[in-house]
Amino acid sequence: MMNFRRWLGLCCAGLMALLLTACGKGSTPYDSIVVNFVNTATPTEIAALAKAYNLPLRPSSNSAFARQEAIYLFDVDAEHPGATRRLIKRLSREALVEYAHPNYQFQAAFVPDDPLYPQQWNLRAIRMPEAWDISQGEGVTVAVVDTGVTRVPDLAQTQFVQGYDFVDDDEDPTDLNGHGTHVAGTIAQSTNNTLGVAGVAFKAKIMPVRVLDANGFGSLSDVVEGIRYAADHGATIINLSLGSRASARLMEEAVAYAHSKGVTIIAAAGNENSSQVSYPARYPHVIAVSATGPDGSKAPYSNYGVGVDIAAPGGAKTPEHPEHGILQQTINRRNPNEPVFAYFQGTSMATPHVAGVAALIQAQGIKDPDKVEEVLKMSATPVPGDKQNFYGAGRLDAAKALARATGQQEENPLLLWLKDFLQYLNNNGYLNPRFWFDGGPIALVPKLLMVVGGYIILVLIRWWLAPKPMLATAPLLGGILLGSAGLFPLQGLAIVGAPRWPFQLAGSSLPELGTALAQTNALNPLFASVLIPGLLMVLLLGHRRWRWAVVGLSIGMASHLLLAGSLFYEGVLWLGSSAWLGRSFLLLNGLLCLGLAYLGAQAILDSQPSSTGLALRK
Repeated sequence: MMNFRRWLGLCCAGLMALLLTACGKGSTPYDSIVVNFVNTATPTEIAALAKAYNLPLRPSSNSAFARQEAIYLFDVDAEHPGATRRLIKRLSREALVEYAHPNYQFQAAFVPDDPLYPQQWNLRAIRMPEAWDISQGEGVTVAVVDTGVTRVPDLAQTQFVQGYDFVDDDEDPTDLNGHGTHVAGTIAQSTNNTLGVAGVAFKAKIMPVRVLDANGFGSLSDVVEGIRYAADHGATIINLSLGSRASARLMEEAVAYAHSKGVTIIAAAGNENSSQVSYPARYPHVIAVSATGPDGSKAPYSNYGVGVDIAAPGGAKTPEHPEHGILQQTINRRNPNEPVFAYFQGTSMATPHVAGVAALIQAQGIKDPDKVEEVLKMSATPVPGDKQNFYGAGRLDAAKALARATGQQEENPLLLWLKDFLQYLNNNGYLNPRFWFDGGPIALVPKLLMVVGGYIILVLIRWWLAPKPMLATAPLLGGILLGSAGLFPLQGLAIVGAPRWPFQLAGSSLPELGTALAQTNALNPLFASVLIPGLLMVLLLGHRRWRWAVVGLSIGMASHLLLAGSLFYEGVLWLGSSAWLGRSFLLLNGLLCLGLAYLGAQAILDSQPSSTGLALRK
């Protein structure tokens, strides 16, 4: 019993630390503190307080307003934010101080003057204006391994380096299709030139590598040669807006070769609405990109599931809304000599958004491809309820990526370690060629807290029923696990070529079963209630073995519902948007499950001989 309690206490302490560190978030930079004294404060009183705190106060400005409001500044050491926060709290409690807070740094966001930029919803979706203030891709070479690139007018100011045409085997990789030119435009369209549209990393250099013909098709050998050429001729990023359903060792070796030379490789997930991404996006060391529409949801055509690393705007056009595609300048496919502004869509269009942001990151000095991938994924905006892995690490966020790349985004070391571990599983999860693990669907801290909460409730019920004996049997403990969190690691497991739904069902707790296959974390009230454990209690209370499993299931569900209704609320189906109604429903049913478990255990113990010893199995 003592060992059990000690283990339980250590688990609770560790999990609380994880929970608290999960609250850590990035901060806006500052190097001074602003203090606004009350208007009645005299210069003598202000000087006395400054001396007491050893503060080198100075007026915030010479304006009449600053003098009237008694606003002062003092510099702080940015290396010790904790001490600064404590000092602000102490100052704020002083009677002479109206308020004190960091003197945050603000800056103007760059907005290009390209006349069609307002139609580029995709660039605003990834927060490019904020990112452009930090980086514009200077000095980075991006290889566009595609149908070639034609220097249309809105690429006139874009820098190019020598490429190659592997289709016709010459040094003129001119585009005869339009696909590659459109992709290159998303990456580095000439920007702020009063013409056309903008590009993500408009000061990056483009290396055009033609491996697909005028119809958009190409051979494996040409694509492989194109990848190796780009890696050998100075490209540090390769954009592969192409793919195949078949794996090839030759392609995998080319990808590994480019990665070994320090190249970041980004590829399209595919456009078949399949639950597995295409190749080469599925290979290790390749960042696989799925596509989103203007509303941020998965585009109808985009592949998802096994292998998706990140999501970016790819467009979701309809006949009524062609502007929901991605707008860049390219060539008229019927007349390759005619430049046109056209809306395209596809994971091919999503991929260059990520390649462009990767160029912005590399321009800040982060060259290692694994580090670039880490910045992209850890700065992505996670999508709650992404059980099918539509979005991988989340939606691309250029501003957050640049903040992380420049060290402006702080993170608690313990939380960073946890994310790194899950990222490691995601990046290296090919346990063999058929197995893949995705840590995204697993809410680790809530799951573990729900399990621990179940065992805490067990201890409470045993205490309430003492001195009646209550053994911690395998059915009881297993029921707690299945009712609270389920076999949750299975939710992230997939077998390449097989459906994921069996693992998602097997990894769900009973309250989650109602929406286990839905793209939502909201709970189904038929499953997330006392209804099922109540029916099972009626049916199995007289069964010598399974009755304890039902008691355990009720305990686990009590833990899950109480925590889901308080700390981890994500909605209840059919109860509308009212959070208080959903929370009340879950909390009430959690208490009912707790009461059901107590009454069930009491009934079972009352039916047993009184001579049984009180024990807790280890």
